[in-house]
Amino acid sequence: MECTEEHIYTITGYDFDWRRVGRRLLGNQKITDINREFGDSEGEKREKMLLEWKRTKARSATYGALVKVLRDLENNATADRVEALEKNGIPQAVPLDVSQYAEYLMAVYKRIPTGAQWPTVDVQSYVNLATVESIRDFPNEKKDYCTIALMHSKMEEVKKLKKTIGIDEVGLLENGQKASCIIVEGIPGIGKSTFSWHVGVCWAQKKILHDYHLVVLLRLRDESVQRATCVSDLFCYKEQPKQEHEAVIDWIRSRGGDGVMLVLDGYDELSSHVQTSSIFADIIKGETLPKMTVLVSSRASANQNLCKLCNPQRCQYIEVLGFGKEEIVQYIDVALKHNKELRNQLMSYIEHHPHIHGLMYCPLNCAIIVQIFRDQMKMRNQPPQTHTEVYQVLIKTVLKRHEKNTVKSQAAKSTSTTSSRPNWDPPTLLWLGDVSGETISQLLVLAKLAYDGTKEDRLIFYGQGGTFQTLGLLQEVPELYLESSGSSSYHFLHKTVQEFMAALHVSSLPPGARAKLVRTSFHESNMTMVVRFMAGLTKFPSQVGMQNILPLTARDLCVEFIHWLFEAHDPDLVQKCMVDKECMLLQLNSKYLDPFDCYALGYVIANSRQPWVLILYKCSINGECMKMLTVVEKGRAFHYIKMIDLEGNDTLGDEGAIALGEHEYTFHSMFYELGQSRRKMISLLTRNISKLANPGGAWEM
Repeated sequence: MECTEEHIYTITGYDFDWRRVGRRLLGNQKITDINREFGDSEGEKREKMLLEWKRTKARSATYGALVKVLRDLENNATADRVEALEKNGIPQAVPLDVSQYAEYLMAVYKRIPTGAQWPTVDVQSYVNLATVESIRDFPNEKKDYCTIALMHSKMEEVKKLKKTIGIDEVGLLENGQKASCIIVEGIPGIGKSTFSWHVGVCWAQKKILHDYHLVVLLRLRDESVQRATCVSDLFCYKEQPKQEHEAVIDWIRSRGGDGVMLVLDGYDELSSHVQTSSIFADIIKGETLPKMTVLVSSRASANQNLCKLCNPQRCQYIEVLGFGKEEIVQYIDVALKHNKELRNQLMSYIEHHPHIHGLMYCPLNCAIIVQIFRDQMKMRNQPPQTHTEVYQVLIKTVLKRHEKNTVKSQAAKSTSTTSSRPNWDPPTLLWLGDVSGETISQLLVLAKLAYDGTKEDRLIFYGQGGTFQTLGLLQEVPELYLESSGSSSYHFLHKTVQEFMAALHVSSLPPGARAKLVRTSFHESNMTMVVRFMAGLTKFPSQVGMQNILPLTARDLCVEFIHWLFEAHDPDLVQKCMVDKECMLLQLNSKYLDPFDCYALGYVIANSRQPWVLILYKCSINGECMKMLTVVEKGRAFHYIKMIDLEGNDTLGDEGAIALGEHEYTFHSMFYELGQSRRKMISLLTRNISKLANPGGAWEM
């Protein structure tokens, strides 16, 4: 039987790979033309392909022909639906109660999520997040390569190995079948929740997921959601009539969840017990509502439990990578309203400060840095040079805005600005300037909250209204559908803001307590940034000798200590820590070093005024790393590097060899196993001997 045009539009919403099906129905050239004509809209391409098939094949465009192609491609589920459509016609419309529930959900998703007032960017402008397919059975060497590439901000190289995922491909496996589970992973603050919300928004706008009658977003941080023990607890809202709720649940159960997508945002925010034994675990495993599709967002740290619940053959894995280099530039143009002069100044700033640029792949960090730079330029202040300075400026800016916008600020101004400061160690809070003592007292309450949460690896906090002042640093997150029992959930603007606040708490402790905490916490992964911020806030390397902290010999040094010295950003402190050492040795084996690591290392070497030996075996040193080592402090680091061993760094490449070879300062160097770049580098070094300050030095090759 010839396929009707009405049914063509219905089939457009079914799950299948339109390119593979289209090549069988129309041929390669026609599919290439359609793909070129309709850009990124996969839904329009699918519809155009089917309509073109019906137009060109006329009476030969039958249900049977389409079913045969689908079965040949092993997409039996969609083939069955096409056969049912031919036999039974368009399925009966969903019940009125279900339609009303769907309309309510669409209205919720179409509301722009309201968060903190930071940053102040035009909300009508958007920059896409990079999302790629996460391949579970990737070879180990490719996994390692992707990890290194992302650390070096080379997202484009990852995209060459992993397929980019468009929003209209969510829920579709490579064979065109519908995924039963979709796992969306990424680091905190990278945009997983934004991605989950965007899925709901696009469904509400009828751009994607045409085959789903309901797409229900649940934030697992919401108290009412965490209390759920059965299916009926998940599909409800505050003003929902009882009759509608019962009808919706009956309809969902009668279909086994078919036509429903449940979006569980923040799986990592559940306790480990709830992750593996709860209504959520039962749904992900398919034991409850086996035909329902589940999308789960989570930090990678919780994915071990999550992956055990899913059927790997029917699971789609998506990574949210944040901003790539192009997206960062695009965001800068939008945020600075295409001010070319300011844009060029900012681009020059981040080019010479790779540690700042490295923060900007995270969208919120990008917004923060752009805003800070714009404000500092307006006040003719020097932009931040370290991570600590970035967050000092941010915290102070937010606090001053809080005071300006709070009625109580007038009373606070009459309070002594130092009355609430620790009188035994004023330098730790002097950077707050004229922020009121009352505000500082409230800030220290939040700092203690941040420290406790960081130690427990917790990002969500609960409290009754008025438990603490948010000061613009903490966002209250209202329940999405229901009212809570009285407590509200809160989170800091970003995880790094929480880590800085945790460091602020520690900096308010007596020096002895600080030193003890550094010794016991610096090796904990969740405290890495906290200890770095502490170094920037308190200059603790001068108070706590390196040898009292690190289990190292006098000639050894660790990368973390280098970062501490960089955050402290005090050349005299660097020299003080390096004194009485005949030669500094940094020996690393198979430890990844990113450009910021090398930038910090170059800073410390240049300001140490001590001879250095670098043995960096298989540290994934690339051209960008070498560039950072040679440009920081105007290249003065190479006055003091007496030997550098780069054996096993296959990633060095020509760019790295040239960065070393064209440097005009003298250093006695030893290079091993540099592959194809070795001869070019040696040639450059040889040609430049005449330019060296001390050409008589002995070269060991």
